[in-house]
Amino acid sequence: MDRYTQARQRLVTTVRFLASKRRGFLERLKAEHDQLERPDFIWHCLLQSFATMGNVRGWDGLIDNRDNYQKVTFDVLSQLPPSERLSVLEKTLRDAKVRWPAKKAKWLARNFDRIMRMGGLAEAKATLLSKPGRAEKIEFLKSFDGIGDKYARNIMMVVYHPDFRESVAIDKRITSLSDKLGLSFDRYEEHEQFYLDVAHEAGLNGWELDRLLFNFRDEIMP
Repeated sequence: MDRYTQARQRLVTTVRFLASKRRGFLERLKAEHDQLERPDFIWHCLLQSFATMGNVRGWDGLIDNRDNYQKVTFDVLSQLPPSERLSVLEKTLRDAKVRWPAKKAKWLARNFDRIMRMGGLAEAKATLLSKPGRAEKIEFLKSFDGIGDKYARNIMMVVYHPDFRESVAIDKRITSLSDKLGLSFDRYEEHEQFYLDVAHEAGLNGWELDRLLFNFRDEIMP
């Protein structure tokens, strides 16, 4: 038996038990699909993504801190000239302890301009949702500065979108788990497929496994 098969079987046994134990938690997360109704959905998700990228502590300082969050809403920023917009973004991200604040402020400023060129928040969201299937939605989201494979998936997974229920957003936590299991993959898609196979064998969809791996990795691999 090769190491990939051994690792898959080990994970299947563990996550099947964990899914049963954490079923209520998963169902509560699924209920967050109503966030998709937010008129500022895309901008809010960009802020969430950059708050956690590199270090999750940025969530507390930016998303959960009402004072900081209100400084960088799309409506507030739209009232500022471009030069001031960038400085407000950088200062707020820095105050919020978001990692790489200067780089992310530039990404956000360029993404703000892109959304404006698209006609605003409603039009940007409508364009995203009009894309057929998972692959085209991923490509659209990756066209925003700073958004790669992982966050393009995660943005839609947070709201339990039907197109993304068979997705696993490969991040550092999952990569470190793979490393502990002695696994390596040449392509993102191969890495994701391994975990999708684990999910299906355990009777889960990809989204359910992803949320378990993110929130309870220490219970899966102490």
